[in-house]
Parts: sequence; structure tokens; C-alpha cells
Amino acid sequence: MPISLANGFSGPQSPGTYAVNPHYRLPYVQIWNLDIQRTLPLNIVLNVGYNGSKGTRLDIVDAPGRFGTAVPNVLYDYEDSVAFSNFNALTVRLRKRMQNGVALGATYTYSHSIDNATSIGGNGGSSAAIAQNWQDLLAEESNSSFDIRHKLNGDFVYELPFGPDGHYLNTGNFLSHAIAGLSVSGTFTFATGSPLTPHYEAAVADVARGSTGSLRPDRVPGVSLTAGGGTVDNWFNKAAFANPPSGDYGSASRFSIPGPGTIAVNMSFSRTQRFAEMKTLEVRATVDNVFNTVQYSGVDTTLGSATYGEVISTAAMRQFTFLARYRF
Repeated sequence: MPISLANGFSGPQSPGTYAVNPHYRLPYVQIWNLDIQRTLPLNIVLNVGYNGSKGTRLDIVDAPGRFGTAVPNVLYDYEDSVAFSNFNALTVRLRKRMQNGVALGATYTYSHSIDNATSIGGNGGSSAAIAQNWQDLLAEESNSSFDIRHKLNGDFVYELPFGPDGHYLNTGNFLSHAIAGLSVSGTFTFATGSPLTPHYEAAVADVARGSTGSLRPDRVPGVSLTAGGGTVDNWFNKAAFANPPSGDYGSASRFSIPGPGTIAVNMSFSRTQRFAEMKTLEVRATVDNVFNTVQYSGVDTTLGSATYGEVISTAAMRQFTFLARYRF
């Protein structure tokens, strides 16, 4: 039937599947930090720092009506500003300034972030960001989705001491010029993994309103989460979780499964040839994942899935990139 001014706003209306608290308040975050710097012998600079933050009235989405409707025959997602977050981090940095063609730097960070809303940290568009129990939002408190407990990263540069301006092979002959301007540099990262959330296959109603993946299983008491884990086929102990009784919420916490860590070493080899005061040619070869280390990037945590508990994806293997740049 065509819509007109006479009938466009009359008749029964279908209820929506999304609502927002009419008294929604803007969230805010408080941030504080402290950093102490000290210069050590051998041109080494030490920094020790602390960073903290606290989020208040953060955004959270729950699902009223699950296991007993809040509004009869209506299932919908409800957005509110009642979540929180806490973050604390200790950082130690060492930097050796360039001396005799060598520069080094490394940063170690120990941090812990907790919250009860996975919509922070870049996961706001995920169905897993929907709270499991709309009547107990405090039960969502857990590690944050981006919580990485330990992280060590650094970089290095080594300018080879060859050529007319170097300590070796500086006679000025053809070989001396050919190997002048060579340097080796690289970066490295070693870190524990981001945590993963266990969940079980969704019911039809959850699929229909886009909240699939937000219901969690029961945590089996006394069963180790890591026993027998750490392999491709069993990243964690699958027996640590079980389906909850029908109509009950699972007791497993969000982001309670340690995810795969990071091991990344990249290197670059470059040579710079100067033709005149303002003209140089730089040739660079870069190798990502120089040791071709297999990096796991995804684990199936869906109870009941055919690949439950298995590693299902990996990051990119070794890659080479070549670059030539002429400056004038």
C-alpha cells in the first residue's frame, strides 16, 4: 500500500532491535603518568615510567530479554553509559645514543588493563562486545581485550666501519667506495598474547538480533586452563569449559584464555651513495619476520565447534621488500 500523509504514521509499528538509554551520559577518562630519566655511562639513557588511566561512564551494550524477556516478545540490544576501565603500566626504556656507528634501544612494559565493556579498545562493532547478563553487568569485569601483560620491543642500527670515512678499507680505492655507506638495522618485539573469550554457539534469537558470540560457557571448577595446551591442536585445555544448564548464564570470564604471543624480528640492509653535496642514492632491502617464525594469530574458542581449541590462522611469513630512493 502506498504511503501518504494520511496513512504514513498510522497503523501498527514493528518494534526495533536496538535502543539507547534516553539519559545516556558522556563518558570520560582520567590519565596520569610519571617518568624519571637518568643518563648512564657509555651514552646510555634510562627512563622509568608509570602510566595509569581510569574510564568512567563508558559505553556498554547489553541484551535485555535473554532467558526471560524484559518486554514480552521483544528482543533488543540496549546501549548505556555505565561501564568502567582501569589501566596501569610500568615501563623501562634504555637507549644508547649513536656512537661509533652503533645505536641501540629497548623498552619493556608490564601492564594490566581491566574493564567490564569490550566496546572499548576498538571492539565496539563486535557482537562479542554485548554483555552476557543484562541484569549483572559487574559479572563482565575481566581483562581488557587489548590486555598484553608483558612486552619487550626495541631497535638497533649498525653503520659498518668501511669506506673512505671509516676505520677499515679507507684507502679510497674502488673496493673502499663500493662498500662505503653500508648499514644494518632492525626491530624486534616479544610479547605475551592478547586474551581470548570462550563462548558457545548462539541460539536463533541471538543470531537474529546480531548478538551471537556473547554467551559464555561454564568454567569447570578445579580443571587447569593451560594443562596440555600450547599446541596447534590444543591451544588451551578444552575440558576447562562446559555448556551451562539451559536458561543459565555461564560462569566463564571474558578474555580468560591466554592468546598466542608475539615473536617478531625485522631487519633492513641499506647502502647510501653520495654523488654530490645534495645528491644521494639509497638502496634498501627489508626483511619482515627474518627468521620465518610461525606466528599464530587466531584460535577457535567456540565450544561445540569442529575446530574448538585449535589454532585456525597464522600471521604472514617472511617477506622481502626492496627500495631505491634518489634524493636531489
